[in-house]
Amino acid sequence: MLRGLRSLHGICWFFFAWLQLVFSQSFTPAAIPLAVRSPYFSTWLSTTNGTAVTNEWPHFWSQANSHNNGWAGLVRVDSITYRWLGAAPGMNATTRTSSQVTPTRTIWTVKAGPMTLNITFLTPIEPSDWVRQSMPFSYLSFEAESTDGKSHDVQVYSDVSAEWLSGNLSALVQWNTTTTNQLIYHEVVLEESTQFTEVSDQAVDGTLYYAIAQGTSATYQTGQDAVVRGQFSTKGTLKNSQDTNFRAISNDYPVFGLAVDLGNIQSTQSPVVWSVGFVRDPSIQYTTGSGTVQNRSPYYVTQYSSAVDAMEAFVSDYSDAASRSTQLDDEITKNATSISSEYSDLVSLAARQTFGAIDITVSQGTKSQWNTSDVMIFMKNMGTDRRVNPVEVMYAAFPMFLYVNASYGRSLLTPLLEFQTSNIYTLPYAASDLGTSYPIASGESSSNSQALEDTADMIIMALAHARASGDGSLLVQYYDLLKSWADYLVDNSKTPVNQVSADGQNNANMTNLAIKGIIAIEAMSQISSVLQNTSAASTYSEIASADSSAWESLAMSQNDAQGLLFTYGLTNSWALMYNLYADLLLGTNVVSQSVYDRQNDYYNSLISDGTSRTYGLPLDSAAAVQGSSAWLSFTAATANSSVRDQFISMIWKRATYNQTAGVFPATYDVDSGTVTGGTASPAQGAMFAPLALNIANQTISTSGGLSGAGTSGSPSSSSNIGAIVGGVVGGVGGVALIIAAVFFWRRRRARAAQVAYEKTAIDDSAVVSPEPFPYATTPYAPPAMDQSQTTDTLEQPPPIPVMSTKLREHLRHMAPVAPASSASGSGTRTSGSQYSQEPPTTIGGSTSPSARSEIHGLRAEVENLRRYMQELHAQQLEAPPSYVEE
Repeated sequence: MLRGLRSLHGICWFFFAWLQLVFSQSFTPAAIPLAVRSPYFSTWLSTTNGTAVTNEWPHFWSQANSHNNGWAGLVRVDSITYRWLGAAPGMNATTRTSSQVTPTRTIWTVKAGPMTLNITFLTPIEPSDWVRQSMPFSYLSFEAESTDGKSHDVQVYSDVSAEWLSGNLSALVQWNTTTTNQLIYHEVVLEESTQFTEVSDQAVDGTLYYAIAQGTSATYQTGQDAVVRGQFSTKGTLKNSQDTNFRAISNDYPVFGLAVDLGNIQSTQSPVVWSVGFVRDPSIQYTTGSGTVQNRSPYYVTQYSSAVDAMEAFVSDYSDAASRSTQLDDEITKNATSISSEYSDLVSLAARQTFGAIDITVSQGTKSQWNTSDVMIFMKNMGTDRRVNPVEVMYAAFPMFLYVNASYGRSLLTPLLEFQTSNIYTLPYAASDLGTSYPIASGESSSNSQALEDTADMIIMALAHARASGDGSLLVQYYDLLKSWADYLVDNSKTPVNQVSADGQNNANMTNLAIKGIIAIEAMSQISSVLQNTSAASTYSEIASADSSAWESLAMSQNDAQGLLFTYGLTNSWALMYNLYADLLLGTNVVSQSVYDRQNDYYNSLISDGTSRTYGLPLDSAAAVQGSSAWLSFTAATANSSVRDQFISMIWKRATYNQTAGVFPATYDVDSGTVTGGTASPAQGAMFAPLALNIANQTISTSGGLSGAGTSGSPSSSSNIGAIVGGVVGGVGGVALIIAAVFFWRRRRARAAQVAYEKTAIDDSAVVSPEPFPYATTPYAPPAMDQSQTTDTLEQPPPIPVMSTKLREHLRHMAPVAPASSASGSGTRTSGSQYSQEPPTTIGGSTSPSARSEIHGLRAEVENLRRYMQELHAQQLEAPPSYVEE
């Protein structure tokens, strides 16, 4: 009977291995995740230039820290020792026959003599269990099956080295091995550690654990790497002994081994499982808005009194954790594969990378009790610097958190919002982060060159979280702060100057940056509506509508073959319009469908005319070869299925490019693939952007809303008609020249182009999913543009803009004026749930939204005239036909 069960197990195991081989990914990134849980617990394996993964030491994520995280795996089959993990010398090589990366697992099939091995590195993602998600542990499992149908004598071994503890290999370490009824585990620490300190990106205040479930055949040993591994290779077992000669990490490299004798087998009856952990407690030092410094602990401490207790629970939970992870992987990859297999690869690689950049923390309340209502998540700007909760990177990663469990959004945003309601922070726009020395979140109150970018990001993320989760608590608690930021956007979004975008550009009047601010203004209208502040909702909506109408006129090229310009009026320029994504995500509908259709056509033309490179389109026409996988993914989500799939394929080609070392980079050269920044960046959560568009919106609960609350302050604007028109044209002389030219050309040819569109209603229906994980099913695909409507504009002069009667009258009486200057918003705010008075219907105290709309209409017409003259002049500079060389 037992032999029959073993035979059945063997058949099932081989079937699984066969499936792994058949469906093995043709996807080999430069580094694959092994144990990736937090910014300081992040171990990868390099596969650069076709490196054999079973003959390479795993390494810490950082390129700055080139030392290995020693992690070895050996198997002894009929007294012959094979190496299946690491590069331990003197062992026989193995051959990897298949490999697969899922959101939670990296799986290898390896041939070792007469045995086939299944090696799985599992770092669970626990969307709805933050205790488990905050546990700083990861699994390594081993299964084996004979390839000849015969039984073989098999022993298996694995160890970790002290290299996991610091980037300084001269640092002294000490260790201990403990056996309990449940576990055998090694515990390794630095002799001298400093809290919240890094050496070459690696924390020096952690404890390394390596554990295995207790069993009669498990043995352990600590000591020099060659000695411990040599003992296993020779004897197939360890001595159950400890080396007490504590020393430096690189002094006879101490390792911490655990072995299991499987006996004479055809196949393993259950996996051999090791658990590795890197524990830091406290994990974050956070300065509250009141100036109190908190040492915050990982959230699992709310359930487990010690790291060892948590580790015991983690080890015993392997079977269930593997089952949950498999289900999660299957759901994510199924939905992603509905777009493409390449897209499934991308979300699989990005998931652990993004989750591996955060720490889920809790503070201690009164009487030494944990304050479970105070959960904050902190993100490190990995691959770039040590910024804490970098807003633009959080924004890029947000689609993944929304898709997996939108509740993560609240705890990511809370520390930023809390700090900025304090008296310490007095700027009228959002901060870019919470400090520059992770894991110290000291707050940031200095001026921010990405003011518009980060301010819009914060409002968009706040609403996106509420819509996807149904939790409106942030909107209630921080309404005044969000409204003051919206007022800043009212003053600065329509014509942004002295602003830096998320991709590092700092040109005036950047089209992509302007529309993000306008979308955020409409988002503030939705927030006000949710909180029953109907007057504010109406005012912000009217402003957004007026600004978006003007934006479309200013931003769209007059050449029908082109799309949106990089900056207003910059002929023949273009940009990846990744900021349109927020319009679709939130359903703000401030961008007309005709814009999306036109962009689809233009992206297609850029792809077909060679503007796109092997690894994607550059960020814009001024960026040369600088590309971003995160922003290209956002752009893909705004496109039709054809363009989307081409962009995804470009990102996939860079993700699978392994000629340059580094963990899936966020920015790179689109020609050569060379990494330019963002190695291991959590911004790769942007890979989930297409899936996040399908999350069902839920009814937003505000627990009482705004009934009867009083407030003060209003949206403001410093604009005036003369300044706007004068800023665009530059004076009466320029206007007169344009008018004369228009009059002349209108007598010869007149053509007006109008784009009609309908705005779809915002879907605020209450769709409450019974599952905590909002799986998506169908990617967004805008309707395809009618190709029959395209025209060849190269063979005719540009269309002449039509001048309105209002513009004629205004220009007749206009005096020369200086260009408009941007004023900072100064709306007052208070913390907590106090709301300002419902704003008046005027903007800036004198100009109504309807007047603002008229202003923008005038400005847009003048800009169209100016652009028309530029294009006409460009055509006239061409040599006459008789002078063209043959």
